[in-house]
Amino acid sequence: MDHAEIARRRVVAGLVVAPLLACTDQKAVGKQIMSTNAASAALPRFKSDVIQSRFDAAYAALVQRWPVPYQELDVPTRFGTTHVIASGRPDAPALILMSCMMGMALAWRPNVAALSEHFRVYAVDVPGQPNRSVLTRPIRNRHEQADWFVDLLQALKTPRASIVGNSYGGFLALNQAAVTPDRVDRLVLISPVGGFANLSWRVVVRLLPMMVGLGGGTDTMMKATENGIPLDPDWVSLVNLATGGGRMNMKFAPMALSDKELSRVSAPTLLLIGDHELLYRPAEMLELARRRMPALTGEVVPHANHVAAMSNAPYVNRRMVQFLRGEQA
Repeated sequence: MDHAEIARRRVVAGLVVAPLLACTDQKAVGKQIMSTNAASAALPRFKSDVIQSRFDAAYAALVQRWPVPYQELDVPTRFGTTHVIASGRPDAPALILMSCMMGMALAWRPNVAALSEHFRVYAVDVPGQPNRSVLTRPIRNRHEQADWFVDLLQALKTPRASIVGNSYGGFLALNQAAVTPDRVDRLVLISPVGGFANLSWRVVVRLLPMMVGLGGGTDTMMKATENGIPLDPDWVSLVNLATGGGRMNMKFAPMALSDKELSRVSAPTLLLIGDHELLYRPAEMLELARRRMPALTGEVVPHANHVAAMSNAPYVNRRMVQFLRGEQA
């Protein structure tokens, strides 16, 4: 097995499988489920109060470096409160940002200045992951995830929004456009996991030993994700803290949508994949996505990894703004 294949498998293990399993304290699962009987009981997000305090302090320090004026909101939904960083004019078209798994709202710090010039931007801490959002009941499947999103829009007093999603956030964005097409204006998918193709469970089984012995643990996972293109080191440190000390309250994994489900997507869609993507071959995924959604627009982002909006922010910002505003590239 060559070094590129080893790196690819580490990324898959780290970004798709490890957060779903390694960050879940299996002994606590029963307690978490029982706690949902009390409507006000928050599901635990971290393995200890000490880790949560460290995370909260690091998060607060990083959000203070948000490049434009902002508000931090804790938005009520039927599943608990969702933490959102809001920027841009309140009367501008709404834009929801959902990051890669464990990425949090802070993943969009390199993009929010460009986007908030034209949109009311809501960068979201997706519930069910160790972040600032608090679940009081688990989101059990992707249809309940779509219910959560509708609750979020209603609480924000916006009937529709465009969505940008990276990795797992890309899957959630595409799923939302399929389940509630009337709620989604435009869609930007950045290296989505699932949606167009499943991750083979045979691959997952082969990856389990690597999950346990990643060498450098979460740091090794992020190095593999970077694939030679550095990401924001302060954000990487926060992700490593969440990954190593967090508890997952997710009940479903990303999956391929059916042709019937994809046919329901009416929102114009842009697919962006970094040329240093290691989860799959960018050109092959673009071809597959175009076959399954013929109206889709797609391209490979130069000098970009799995987190393309961070690793090549100027290029991705320009393309996102053009597309979301309906302008020609």
